[in-house]
Amino acid sequence: MNTSLLVAYIIVFLLSAIPLFEAFVVVPVGIIGGMNFIMTLIIGILGNLVTLFLLIVLVDRIKKWYLERQKRKGNENSRKSQRAEQIWKKYGLPGLAFIGPFFVGSHFTALMALILGGSQKATFFWVTLSVIAWTVGLSILVLFGVDFMNLEDRQFLSRFIEE
Repeated sequence: MNTSLLVAYIIVFLLSAIPLFEAFVVVPVGIIGGMNFIMTLIIGILGNLVTLFLLIVLVDRIKKWYLERQKRKGNENSRKSQRAEQIWKKYGLPGLAFIGPFFVGSHFTALMALILGGSQKATFFWVTLSVIAWTVGLSILVLFGVDFMNLEDRQFLSRFIEE
């Protein structure tokens, strides 16, 4: 593997780890760019899950910071929080885990699930399952969409990678 391709995979990992970028956004972009489907998928999901795991492990500190921040801003329940609470009441943890990432990202979804009473273990399980499902599903759609559209020059990364 050459250095430029290694850097591209590191970028996928790092961007997937950033809240709101999410693996299910970064991985399809990498696939469209011509990166290996399986490698990009695995690296993107791992990047997303590393920071998700850290968030869940450090939840007590983060929850305290988030709630104090909301009080300082003067809005006890933001619109995102209210939406998450409505989904929680209607569909429970699995519903929030699968619906939330699409609207607010997996990290905020996990935080809201924990604030609303989900256990750390169950939250990590359901949000991980959601991240994997969204990322695999959207990546497959992108892969087949690119093939269906018969795009010959879809590997825009090849312009930056030395052969």
